Amino acid sequence: MPRFATACATAAAACYAAGAAAQAFLMPGAGSPRTPAHLGTAAAGTAPFAGATEAAGWGMAAAGLCLGAHAGLAMAMRARTARKAEEKAAPVKKYVESVADARLFETVYLQYTSEYLKGPLYWHEDKLQGALPDYPGEPMIKNGKQTSNVLGNLKSFSSNELAFLSMLFFGIGLYGNLQFLFYDPQWAKVDAGGYFNASYIIESLLLPISFFMHIACYIQRQNGK
Repeated sequence: MPRFATACATAAAACYAAGAAAQAFLMPGAGSPRTPAHLGTAAAGTAPFAGATEAAGWGMAAAGLCLGAHAGLAMAMRARTARKAEEKAAPVKKYVESVADARLFETVYLQYTSEYLKGPLYWHEDKLQGALPDYPGEPMIKNGKQTSNVLGNLKSFSSNELAFLSMLFFGIGLYGNLQFLFYDPQWAKVDAGGYFNASYIIESLLLPISFFMHIACYIQRQNGK
């Protein structure tokens, strides 16, 4: 800060000297009062001293300009050097792809390629109707793993929701089968002339469905959903 203040003061002095010199050059008579006629003899005697003073003023102005220019250049070079030192001192951070960036790139790339495959400018035999089980933009296998598209309408469900449905259907299906076969035998009731309990039949059908819900839960968990 002291060096900066000294440089500013020097530049201000140089500017003042330059302004004074410019005023003296443009308006020579503005700085000196008019000499009356009856004092002409005395003024003539002091003319050499005035010329020497004017020359000294021009010298001071030139010196001030030179000093101000050097001070400005020195300050600029110092700021540039300090800036380069800061740039060298600052460590360069290497970019590391995060999970969010990778997922964003994958999403954008998948959307772009999906729209491109749907367009008429790209033809392939796999685009023929019935050639592949999946649709363009909805792959069933990606990077060697099954995607959520294999689940059909269940692809919007999370793994937690599918796990809950799997346990619920398993409990209801197991209850229906046990009631139908052991605790309330339906075949004996039919042999006695009665009718089946339809609720047991419907409940028993949920037991195999719970197994498929379990598989869907596993697929969604593998896809991070």
